[in-house]
Amino acid sequence: MNILLINGSPKGKRSNSLRLANSFIEGFKEGYKSKNEAISIDEMHVASMNVGACKGCFACWQKTPGMCCINDDMQTVIGKMLEADIVVWSFPLYYFSVPGILKNVIDRQLPMSLPFMSTKDDGYGSGSHDCRYDMEGKRHVLISTCGFYSAEGNYDSVLRMFDHFLGKGHYTTIFCGQGELFRVKELSKRTDEYLATVKSAGAEYAITGKISEKTEVALHTLLYPRDVFESMADASWGISRTTGEKEAYILP
Repeated sequence: MNILLINGSPKGKRSNSLRLANSFIEGFKEGYKSKNEAISIDEMHVASMNVGACKGCFACWQKTPGMCCINDDMQTVIGKMLEADIVVWSFPLYYFSVPGILKNVIDRQLPMSLPFMSTKDDGYGSGSHDCRYDMEGKRHVLISTCGFYSAEGNYDSVLRMFDHFLGKGHYTTIFCGQGELFRVKELSKRTDEYLATVKSAGAEYAITGKISEKTEVALHTLLYPRDVFESMADASWGISRTTGEKEAYILP
């Protein structure tokens, strides 16, 4: 079993979302022990890699089929993706989408597609392109945190993009609001509880290929009530909402 973790946070290893992804993989490793099979985990931190933007030249479709004209780390990413049985995408929500550096990774997968038009199981009946490689059986997990009190409704554009990219229903998600709380030591009791739930989700996924309904409910439970979180979030900037002047930040 080969797992590829792609960390798309500009914060690199300091990412809040990465803490969730690491907990998921930790749980997966524990759950996978029952299968008595070897497991390999590769990590790619996009922030420390050289992955430029797609030029839209289509050389990978015409001049050098399957090979991008840009010689950078993306060739390694594609190689690792082809080897992986499971790809875990870890990223924060940036303006209702993925961070720019991760979008580069997605855009640069054009060499993996054939130029000829086809249809895809994206749930929308949109046009698409067949993959150059056999991706049958490859699984994907999206793990992300955002700064809103809830993830609900804030990931619509992300889901739509991955529906087109991977196929609707062909991936698993763990989206968590109140992401910045994972770096607040004083709140670690609650955030550690959530990380334990993410770990359980990883173990379940290793054994059954999905997350149980009970665990899904726990994953969708807010870390703190909306009013409590938004009060903490607003105060954390250290700026008065009414005067704009600096003020002390005290946890409630």
